[in-house]
Amino acid sequence: MAMSVMRDTSIRRDIVAYSRDDVVLPRSKGKLLGIDEAGRGPIIGPMVVAGVLVDSSTVPILEKLGVRDSKELTPAQRRELFARILDLASYVVIVKIPPAVIDTVNLNRLEISTIAHIVRRTSTIYRDLDAVYIDAVGPASKMASEVRRLSGFQGTIVAKPKADRRYLPVSAASIVAKVVRDEEIEKLRQLYGIRGSGYPTDPHTLEWIREAYRESPHSPPWFVRRSWSTLKRVAPGWYRAKSTEASNKSGKSRQKSLLDYLAGRSRDS
Repeated sequence: MAMSVMRDTSIRRDIVAYSRDDVVLPRSKGKLLGIDEAGRGPIIGPMVVAGVLVDSSTVPILEKLGVRDSKELTPAQRRELFARILDLASYVVIVKIPPAVIDTVNLNRLEISTIAHIVRRTSTIYRDLDAVYIDAVGPASKMASEVRRLSGFQGTIVAKPKADRRYLPVSAASIVAKVVRDEEIEKLRQLYGIRGSGYPTDPHTLEWIREAYRESPHSPPWFVRRSWSTLKRVAPGWYRAKSTEASNKSGKSRQKSLLDYLAGRSRDS
């Protein structure tokens, strides 16, 4: 589920603060971790959450390369920067969350627990992780507190709306997540002939779903998110209401999270 990319960081560079009008980073003596997702809203394919760890002194290099919010870049620019980011980063974690899990876990809860998983994994390996920057989901302060609680990380956690535009480590993570998500969609396009972007507002995607539904009304493809309400209209036999509760050891209901998936308890039924 998670893929990590590491490079040798035995040669340490001087750490400097870096800021400009639309990019704000505090002075840091350690490493900075940016986290962002791609594919939260589509009806087809996985959601991808990426974490990119960099030295503070790497931030000006990211800026010079043209790293910014992935939505402001062309696919070709994103692919080129993706390779440069992997080269510059100390550590990269990529988590691909399949539709079967998305259909059984509250989406906000799923993203927060995935982010906490990335923070915990990174801070365990890199003890000099100093600050974490997150593109906020829901109330920013609540999200930061929850990530801290779930990850156990005691350093700085900054959760802000549009963090992918303000914090370059988050911009880098947004590029990584978007490129990986696009690669997953391209695989589905080659293997299954899906059309469009995978978003429920895309007429090409909706037409493909209608055609696939006519051919197989009782067997939805594994890569379609069955809990998306759009299916009620275009493929009603595929629709399945989301069930976000699981039982704990005492038999009481609780919200499912990424931990259920990691433990093998989230299954497509």
